Amino acid sequence: SFQVKRAGTDLLLFSIGKRIIKAKILERPDGSYFVSVGDNKTMTIFGTDEALGLRLRMEGTATIMLPTLYDPSELRSEFNGKIVRYLQDDGAMVKEGQSYVELEAMKMIMPVKATAAGRITHTRGAGSIVGAGELLGALELADPTQVKKILPFAGDFALKAVADGGKKETDSADLMSQVQLM
Repeated sequence: SFQVKRAGTDLLLFSIGKRIIKAKILERPDGSYFVSVGDNKTMTIFGTDEALGLRLRMEGTATIMLPTLYDPSELRSEFNGKIVRYLQDDGAMVKEGQSYVELEAMKMIMPVKATAAGRITHTRGAGSIVGAGELLGALELADPTQVKKILPFAGDFALKAVADGGKKETDSADLMSQVQLM
């Protein structure tokens, strides 16, 4: 399992499997976070909540996208706009890739396509204002096996890193001792 607990105003405990990692967090005026793990590992992290998930930019290292859950039975808006009209009647069958609704954004009318085949149920009415990622309709899937199940993490957290200025590779046990394993 993966859990995060606050242990102080600036201290978080990350529990990953059987390991616990301490991290000191300092919010900066620009909205980023200064994160310190262990004695000498520090990093600046910028987080942006987007319609498709959480984007974490770790300065000088990487960008990680933590996507929201994808469910093909949920028909969501791809952008901000206003529902002009549904192209399929409530309860009608739609094919994968078939346009099912028209949205107006910046005086342009754009169709939104179904992500899977199934029977559509409208969740909004014509004229409704919607934001990116909002639910426009639901599908009773023609093939319910398309829905992927998310299973809980089972196993051990293996962390590889380079220590001593890149001279030797450190395995997870050595690195965890550096990050104050509790």
